[in-house]
Amino acid sequence: MPQVNQLVDAVYVLTVKTYTDRIAHIQGELHRHGIAFQFIFDHDVPDLTDAQRARFVPDRLRPPHQSLVLKHIAAWRDGVAHGHRRILVFEDDVLLVPGFADGLATALQAADRLPPGYLVFLGGADAKLPDAFFRESAPLFPMPVPTTEGYVTDLQAMQQRLAWLETHRISLPADHLMNQIDREQGIAQYWSRAPLVEQGSVTGMFTTALDGNRLKHSDLYNRLRYRWNKFRRRRLREWLARWRLP
Repeated sequence: MPQVNQLVDAVYVLTVKTYTDRIAHIQGELHRHGIAFQFIFDHDVPDLTDAQRARFVPDRLRPPHQSLVLKHIAAWRDGVAHGHRRILVFEDDVLLVPGFADGLATALQAADRLPPGYLVFLGGADAKLPDAFFRESAPLFPMPVPTTEGYVTDLQAMQQRLAWLETHRISLPADHLMNQIDREQGIAQYWSRAPLVEQGSVTGMFTTALDGNRLKHSDLYNRLRYRWNKFRRRRLREWLARWRLP
């Protein structure tokens, strides 16, 4: 089995110091896959300074969203400061699929052939997908990210994002912000065609801290809805897309 830490230069986990259940979860999850990592504990909501809050457009993002955005930025800054060729970023509720290391190796072998300045999204097991996604056989498919629970990004992309942030205020949550920056900076976004991670706050394992829609429902409801979406948006759609091939 390939070693994940040989495929990337650093692995970051974004979490909150008081989220003891998520911290214990991610420690066990990454230990099980033999992954060395470092936590990003900076920028928890109680620690946000006036200068940090001033980076955001007023009244556009709640403090938890501001905190998560700043944690992603902290990972990019650390990656650039250490000259990392590429980094792997996880949010703290991530679940790695069996065979994660092999799947990551396949995706990053394809990424090695890309021009510098890219992001590879590792999730999306329950996301809506176009027919072209299922008809493609390449390990990577070009498409904007829908969420940010797990991704790999390279040094040039990190540098370009940080340069953009020097001259812009932030008005969007992490996933939409990354789409905006990458689109404007010409950073290519790809999906791993095989989903390699899932999100515990979507599967019902954890209560979400950010998604108001999921907070309206019980964890059981969210768990069942997630399984149904995985089936109809992945397995069923793939079968239908292939059945409609000329």
